[in-house]
Amino acid sequence: MTAQTLTPAGEAFVALADHCIECPGCKVDLDRPDETPECPAAEALYRAWFIIWREEVRR
Repeated sequence: MTAQTLTPAGEAFVALADHCIECPGCKVDLDRPDETPECPAAEALYRAWFIIWREEVRR
């Protein structure tokens, strides 16, 4: 198996995923599944990923 390098958007997505897995504020409360948790750090990571991804797609 050959190791692949991630694009900047891929790296940003992994950072977002890692944060959401580890952050207690990002966990969904299974007793209240309709309520979406709000995490400013996750929102910032998502926005950063989206901007980077959009630039990669436009190339």
